[in-house]
Amino acid sequence: MGILDDAKDAMKSAGEKISDVAGDVKDNVMGKASDAKDAVTDKMGDAKDMASDKVDQVKADANVGKAKAEQGATEAANQAKEQFRN
Repeated sequence: MGILDDAKDAMKSAGEKISDVAGDVKDNVMGKASDAKDAVTDKMGDAKDMASDKVDQVKADANVGKAKAEQGATEAANQAKEQFRN
């Protein structure tokens, strides 16, 4: 029965090698998938930051416009008061 035992051992060894290769392939694929996910997450974070920065810029511009309008209104009111005094 030496030949049968040798065949069993050979089949067992081949199965273990196939299992090892399959595990390595799985780990490689999962690693690449994780890297891709991280890259997408980073890009999404960058896009969110850019959008947030743009919103902040628009708000700042609106505040500047409001302040200029208030300044103009105050100047106009002061000029009107000055004309009434004269």
